[in-house]
Amino acid sequence: MEELVIRVFAARDVAHREHLRTQSYSQHMALNAFYDEIIDQIDEIVESYQGQFGLLGDYQIETSPVANITAWIQSEMDWIASNRDQLANGSASIGNLIDSLVAIYQRTIYKLTNLQ
Repeated sequence: MEELVIRVFAARDVAHREHLRTQSYSQHMALNAFYDEIIDQIDEIVESYQGQFGLLGDYQIETSPVANITAWIQSEMDWIASNRDQLANGSASIGNLIDSLVAIYQRTIYKLTNLQ
C-alpha cells in the first residue's frame, strides 16, 4: 500500500507541475481536476486500509519531469490496475475504492486525449 501512496502523491506533483506548464486550457483544467481528485481518493483508500489492517509504514516521494503526461498517467494507471488485488489485500471495499481511483485516471486520459 505504501507503493500506491508514493505513486499517487508523485502523480499529484507531476500533474501539478504539468498543469502550470501547459499552454492548453483543456489540459490545464483536466490536470487540475486530476491532482485534486486523486488526493481525496487516496485519502479514502488509506484511511480504510488502516482501519482494517493497521497503520502504513513511512515512505519517500521523489518525482522528475515527464516527457508525455498522458502516457505517464496511463502507465501509472496500468500499474494500479495490475496490482489492484494485491493492494486490496482481500478487502472488497478497498478494492472498490481502488477502482474509483483508476476511474479518475481513466477520465483524465479521456480529457487529455479527446478534449481540446
